[in-house]
Amino acid sequence: MTTSIESDNQSGSVAVAILRITLGVIILATWWDNLDGGLYQGENFKGLLDWLGKSVADGGNGGSLGWFHSLLDSVVAPNAGLVGGVQLVIELAFGLGLLLGLFTRLSSILAIGFFVSLFLAYFGGEEWIWTYVLLAAATLTVFLGYGGRKFGIDQALQGKKSPFGLLW
Repeated sequence: MTTSIESDNQSGSVAVAILRITLGVIILATWWDNLDGGLYQGENFKGLLDWLGKSVADGGNGGSLGWFHSLLDSVVAPNAGLVGGVQLVIELAFGLGLLLGLFTRLSSILAIGFFVSLFLAYFGGEEWIWTYVLLAAATLTVFLGYGGRKFGIDQALQGKKSPFGLLW
């Protein structure tokens, strides 16, 4: 049995919905810039990966997490075309999910993973990495606050019986 307080907590709030919509706009605007700039294409995506690990003296970002850059170099870079295409689709999906409030909790988890990976990729480099911490924290707030259940498609799905109910 669900108490009134639990129901209220799982019905979302206006503030969390505004945060969710804002995150969706930010992700989709960045996605569009990356798409327009060709970032998701194999060679361009590989170029970004190479730049992330290069030292500042060599014209790179100067990231310092060697283990993460080894992973990028050995797994992601050789498959840059495939990974770039997958990233294009996944970023679009979680950006739209957050904007529309559709499968918001799943979209939030994907976005948190994405922001954490950006934090790790840029760690120790020239970029201000705390942007990714703030984005991950905001997205965690959307996840915990059932952000799609106010002004979102998830609001209509909320009462539906489904084993996937936690997705919205």
